[in-house]
Amino acid sequence: MLNQNVYVCFNKLYIMKNLFALFILLVAAIAVKAQPTITSNVLPVKGDTILMSLDSTIVSPGVSGANVSWDFSNSIKQDIFIERVYLDPANTPYAAKFPNAKLCRTDGIGSVYSYWDNSNTSKSIYYGFVEKNIYDQNYNAIPLNYYKFPINFGQSFTDSLSAVTNPGALVGPGKYAFIADAWGSLKLPNKTVPNVLRTKSLIYIGDSNPPVNSYSLTIEYAWYQAFKKEPLLVISTVTIDHELHKKFVIFDNTSKVGVNETKLAAHINLYPNPAIDLFYLDMNDFKTNDDVDLIIFDLQGKEQKHLTITKSNISNPINISCLPKGMYLVNVIVGDKNFTKKIAKTE
Repeated sequence: MLNQNVYVCFNKLYIMKNLFALFILLVAAIAVKAQPTITSNVLPVKGDTILMSLDSTIVSPGVSGANVSWDFSNSIKQDIFIERVYLDPANTPYAAKFPNAKLCRTDGIGSVYSYWDNSNTSKSIYYGFVEKNIYDQNYNAIPLNYYKFPINFGQSFTDSLSAVTNPGALVGPGKYAFIADAWGSLKLPNKTVPNVLRTKSLIYIGDSNPPVNSYSLTIEYAWYQAFKKEPLLVISTVTIDHELHKKFVIFDNTSKVGVNETKLAAHINLYPNPAIDLFYLDMNDFKTNDDVDLIIFDLQGKEQKHLTITKSNISNPINISCLPKGMYLVNVIVGDKNFTKKIAKTE
């Protein structure tokens, strides 16, 4: 009888041990595939600089739903390396247009300034933007609540806004629609990230002056990882009066091992700056056996010059005599690392 009781007890312990192990495995599986909650921790503040890559083409945002696997590893590429910088609005050229804004974002090329208020942990308020000499929208009269926190899968809301759009002097009421329409894993060209939440934002502005034949429509998909500032991926389109005005993809290009490109960029300098016809690339103690790709863009993001520099030619001057006077961005690509420096050309 004693042996039988010991046997029964042993069996119970064995079953409990296996059930506990199964429970641990289930918890781990849920953790690997968990619906993320996005809080206001993802909102940048003044002084933040976030490294991103821009693809000027457009790709399909993929499907919505739960536990989706998005694979953009081969469909997006880097056209321009950018630094998304957050500034005090008072130090920007369009501060007077957005007097209530507490934060200004520019994508490092100085051509687009957008104005926000991220000081409230429950929401992010959007006041509009200026795309220099091209396009601007102002929502000062009735700004829109772009995000409401916390954000969970399935959350949706709508908001009204009042907008003035130029060119075309489009004045009219607008509607904003937001939905967190999907979650899952995201595969980018440089890494795979689990537990991301996708949001979809839609801004529609129609002309209030009849006949209503003018409008603008902005659709933006963004993929967020909890507690990481800025989205991992943004796919955006802007349509004006039935014509596609702008399309772009911005994605997080930081490596999966967490290399700090900002610190490495301190080892690279351009001199003299300003330059007249020639400047030099000084790599200092940045050691590499890779060729260096050097791409020069104007402030509208248009490529002006592209050359590959071998290690033996690294000390040779770069000729920019063909470029007009102005400010330029120099994208330096070394292996899988990217750095952007500004240089002024004088005459």
